[in-house]
Amino acid sequence: MIGDVVKSDIYSPKTIVFRDKIGKDKIIQDMINQLDKDYIYSSDAADIYTNEFDNFHKEIIAIKKGNLQTFDYNGFERKMGKAMPETIVKKLLEEDEDKINSTFEKLSEHLKNAYTAGIYKEKNSIRINEPAKSEIENLDAFERDLINYFLIPNYIYDEAKTKNTINEKVSQINDQYIEIKAGTLIAKTGEILTERKIDILDKLGIYNYKMSIFIITLNIIFLLVISSVFNVVTMRFYSRDVLEKKKYKAVMLLMIVTLLVFRIVPNSMIYLVPIDTMLLLLMFIVRPRFSIFLTMMLISYLLPITDYDLKYFTIQSIAILATGFLSKNIGTRSSVIAIGIQLAIMKILLYLILSFFSMEESFGVALNTIKLFVSGLFSGMFAIALLPYFERTFNILTVFRLIELADLSQPLLRKLSIEAPGTFQHSMMVATLSENAVIEIGGDPIFTRVACYYHDIGKTKRPQYYVENQTDGKNLHNNISPFMSKMIILAHTKEGAEMGKKYKIPKEIRDIMFEHQGTTLLAYFYNKAKEIDPNVQEEEFRYSGPRPQTKESAVILLADSIEAAVRSLDVKDPIKVEEMVRKIVNAKIADNQLSDANITFKEIEIIINSFLKTFGAIYHERIKYPGQK
Repeated sequence: MIGDVVKSDIYSPKTIVFRDKIGKDKIIQDMINQLDKDYIYSSDAADIYTNEFDNFHKEIIAIKKGNLQTFDYNGFERKMGKAMPETIVKKLLEEDEDKINSTFEKLSEHLKNAYTAGIYKEKNSIRINEPAKSEIENLDAFERDLINYFLIPNYIYDEAKTKNTINEKVSQINDQYIEIKAGTLIAKTGEILTERKIDILDKLGIYNYKMSIFIITLNIIFLLVISSVFNVVTMRFYSRDVLEKKKYKAVMLLMIVTLLVFRIVPNSMIYLVPIDTMLLLLMFIVRPRFSIFLTMMLISYLLPITDYDLKYFTIQSIAILATGFLSKNIGTRSSVIAIGIQLAIMKILLYLILSFFSMEESFGVALNTIKLFVSGLFSGMFAIALLPYFERTFNILTVFRLIELADLSQPLLRKLSIEAPGTFQHSMMVATLSENAVIEIGGDPIFTRVACYYHDIGKTKRPQYYVENQTDGKNLHNNISPFMSKMIILAHTKEGAEMGKKYKIPKEIRDIMFEHQGTTLLAYFYNKAKEIDPNVQEEEFRYSGPRPQTKESAVILLADSIEAAVRSLDVKDPIKVEEMVRKIVNAKIADNQLSDANITFKEIEIIINSFLKTFGAIYHERIKYPGQK
């Protein structure tokens, strides 16, 4: 309580900035004490009451001389507002005329001096300014009594105007903020606790035990609410991302490490923590919308750790939303560093604006501005440095990983080009067709191209059993049963996925290895098998699937079949090419191969037109050379 003696030194456990109400009240009180009060000045008072003093003098002399019988007490009271005691008049009349004149002459001078100095009335009290006040106090008792009846205030206190002036001045006094750094000595042993000290201890949460329990309870409620929102939104909109085990592990690692960093780092240094590194890494690991949601939830969890620093929360929230917009331009590693710097500049501007309105001291603003710039500068660098470890540890597919996989010197692609050159060329053609089509429907062109490079990698197991790799005109399938041929052909999707896993090809590309054939029927070998065994089941000659699950996968399935079919045409004029393309697309639709890909008929038409445009560029007519038939 106030007045208690501090038994041991008390240090601030954290850095806080709080509104100092007691400090502001003291400033207001000091201002009121120093403020001049407003008075209404009567310029006629001095003349009127000095004249009345002269008239009183004349009346006393007239009575003394016998020219006037008695003193007019009622008239005096009407004019002066005071009753003149008979004792004063009687005492004056007992003196001789010269004594009376000298007394009035002396008091007349003091009266004029008093009005010149100012006679002030405030509520029920009257005061006279110096030096007139001291001069009157030095008079004898009778003279003081006499002159007091003529000291009528010429300055009347204007209470309403004074209050308005005070209110105007008070409104101009801003709220006082105090920053107390962690480790600052708040109260030392033996010190007497004042109201202000207790207020500071209360703000630090170390004064009131009940308040501490209340704060802990509020924090728990806040975290439960945030967790509930997190759970509901994640399960409703992002369950697919959470169910991907490798991404789930990577996201959890990032969030736990970030929370631990903020728990260890003092609150005075939070602006130096490169939190954008986590956001940029999440942008590569999961979908942009999910990464933004995750980061927003994370900084919500950080609020209790940062003592509900709403300025920090506001700046980071706006930066997170801006990152979602800027991330569309991420294509190279240098662009990641550029985004970090752009975010730093934006945060600095936001921080300066918010600091202006929160009246933060200049040195702290300058220091935090430097911290924000350093944090932004290193955020992109740290993201680039850490990304390869996440890619390899969790086998996560990112745009940079895709660029690396697109390098034709990759072991699997080199193996494909050497051992199955026909399949390699087919994969390149399918990649061109698919990439152009995916761009038209708003898909991921880089992923599509790379997935096409690897989709038939399983054919390297038995390359000569695929027509595009047969160079001597011999078809090995002529020497084996259609049942054996079926097993060889159907196996290339599974064998490709196994090879991809061995070479650490990301799961998304391995999924394309399965999906690019869907559950398509090997019609040629199925019909040959029926000639041998009419009871053969159609399901035995279908790929295991699954059917394409994404738009990119659906485009690759169509491009894979169409490229091979168009290549087989003897005459590749635009009409025959279009007939073949539409025939295959209609057959895939009829066979329900596109039913799981969330693709519309409008998008299918766009894909067809893109294929035709690409084929038109590849198989256009050329000018004949001289001597060519």
